[in-house]
Amino acid sequence: MPENSPVLSVIIRKFREADKAAANEVLGRFEEALHAWPGFVGVRHNRSSAHGDEAMATVISFRTLDDLIAWEQSDVRKKMVAELSYFIEGEVVKNQLWDLDALLGSGHPPKKWKTVLVLIFWVFAVGAVLGWVADVLSPDFPTGFARYALLLVINIVLNSYFFLPKSMALLHRIERKFNHKA
Repeated sequence: MPENSPVLSVIIRKFREADKAAANEVLGRFEEALHAWPGFVGVRHNRSSAHGDEAMATVISFRTLDDLIAWEQSDVRKKMVAELSYFIEGEVVKNQLWDLDALLGSGHPPKKWKTVLVLIFWVFAVGAVLGWVADVLSPDFPTGFARYALLLVINIVLNSYFFLPKSMALLHRIERKFNHKA
């Protein structure tokens, strides 16, 4: 797990319509207890309505895995969960994520210098290929500034939407592969 990456606990549940006010009161006390807990970083609730049902997703983040485990095993949490269970309709879905990569998919943004190096490579490579293709297909049209501007726009579009994203995703996969083996 990368250093300084928070660990997350994600909980998805649905409260019975008649008990929402009481559930919100318990959630308020739950958050107060969280804010006082060592290693707590933040909490975020998201309510979504699909097909008339309202589900709540809660993401709780802690500084370290040890902080999360201590919270999960605490009597304070167990008491709050027991109180909330009276108001929950259906099943609770809970996941613990030891790394934001598991939630974000592509992982953390790459360092700027890596992105710049990859971009410089592709600007020159794509520019050279586009110049060659333009010479073969149409050596006389467009010429001068119009030709330069057209090739530049094509270069930017190709790099922005294809070469740079694909290259950075590949670089990320390679880095993850070698970081996990280390």
